[in-house]
Amino acid sequence: MPTRVDQQDSEAKPADAIEKTMSAGHEYEEVLELIGFGRVQWTILVASGLLLMMVINETMGMSYITIVSQCEFGTNSVDKSIMSAASFIGIFCSSYFWGYLSDSIGPGASSTTYAYLGEFFTVRHRPIVINYASFFVGISTIYVPAVAWLVMSMNWSVGLTESFSFRPWRLLTVFYLLPGVVGTIILFKMPDSPKILLSIGKIDDAFAAVEWIALQNVGKRLQELNVDKIKYDVFTDRENVPSVSYSPMVSFKKMWQETVPLLRSPHLRNFSISCTVMCGLFFSSSGMGLWYPEILNRLGSSIADDAMTVCDVIDASVNQSKLNQTTTICVDEINTKSYIDTITYGTALTMGYILMGFVINQIGRKAAITMGLAIAAGCAISLVWIKNEVIIIICFCLYLVLPGLCVSVLSGAVVDLVPTKLRGKAVCICLMLGRMGSVFGSNIIGILLETYCHVTFEVFSGFILVCAFLSYLLPM
Repeated sequence: MPTRVDQQDSEAKPADAIEKTMSAGHEYEEVLELIGFGRVQWTILVASGLLLMMVINETMGMSYITIVSQCEFGTNSVDKSIMSAASFIGIFCSSYFWGYLSDSIGPGASSTTYAYLGEFFTVRHRPIVINYASFFVGISTIYVPAVAWLVMSMNWSVGLTESFSFRPWRLLTVFYLLPGVVGTIILFKMPDSPKILLSIGKIDDAFAAVEWIALQNVGKRLQELNVDKIKYDVFTDRENVPSVSYSPMVSFKKMWQETVPLLRSPHLRNFSISCTVMCGLFFSSSGMGLWYPEILNRLGSSIADDAMTVCDVIDASVNQSKLNQTTTICVDEINTKSYIDTITYGTALTMGYILMGFVINQIGRKAAITMGLAIAAGCAISLVWIKNEVIIIICFCLYLVLPGLCVSVLSGAVVDLVPTKLRGKAVCICLMLGRMGSVFGSNIIGILLETYCHVTFEVFSGFILVCAFLSYLLPM
């Protein structure tokens, strides 16, 4: 609640009046250079990575759970697509609210991780660090199948009620949540973003946060580093200071008001392109990625003697499924080769994040995204006619890995394309729309894959090519 003095000050000024105050002292980026890359940066990097890992565990883990629970729930392909997309729908609904609240309460959700992480690093380090935080995404794609392989090799059941049994697949959800729990505990000890605090006028809090970082990194106070003040640029209009209202209508109105600047010049063009490309990245990498274990499981379970394309295998599995329906046979086992191939994909993704840092340094973000997406599109369309199983796995991995690598690169670009005060919202909205792309992608596959397999891969390939062209238009 505002104090009486605050209310009097607000009434004394015109509603649209904005005061702008600039302090003397060191720039925030200069202070970060003096403090150096140390313990705090490493800790925040690891914590952010664990939060990103939890998101992938949750979404990718569903691709296994839908397989091992299909007999218990009696699900078909459309049902599986809805189950796989459920976590993305939840994240989609929550991301916008976290984008609004994050300026006030710090890094409350994984969708604000990139923005929060970027504020603790200098401009020259930021793209590389955000890319290496996403290294944990690669670790997650190894962790998910490895844990599933371990847990699903068990054969036990605990009957809790007459209609409910606790089976190994339910234990998977616990293991998939653990990285996020650890990351959250670590972040509780970290400060709010000093740059955000500076931008909303909390100068003393920002100075204290930076001094804490200095003490942790180099064991010195800012005065010992000859820093007495940090420059700040504050808009002192009360309406621009983030707050949380207990009225839903007021909250929605304020969220919209704080989002509008992104939909106006000079941010509209770049922000719109970024959101479209992000949607395409998730549409392909996550939308198809959710079905990757399912497709590999069918590929590994094929008993045909002749070499077959992916679509041939899918058609054969559909025919077998129809036969099983007439004989009341339900198979909810995962082929061991599916685990191995998915771990191979995770290893490729992990190595990709390591290499991406070097690639960005050599050719820049724009060329890295454009070339990566062009190669991914070529791999997607080639899956329609390739019959060699090894080449199928390689093309599938490249098609999923390259757009996945570009997510972190594009998120880092969005951080740099908008002002500090809009970064949290911009990244959250961009990732929110990206996850909506995952929902569409997963459901489109569920509907089309078994009936129009060739069309499915052609649509996904075409969308990725469009995103490659749009990414070339971004000033990054």
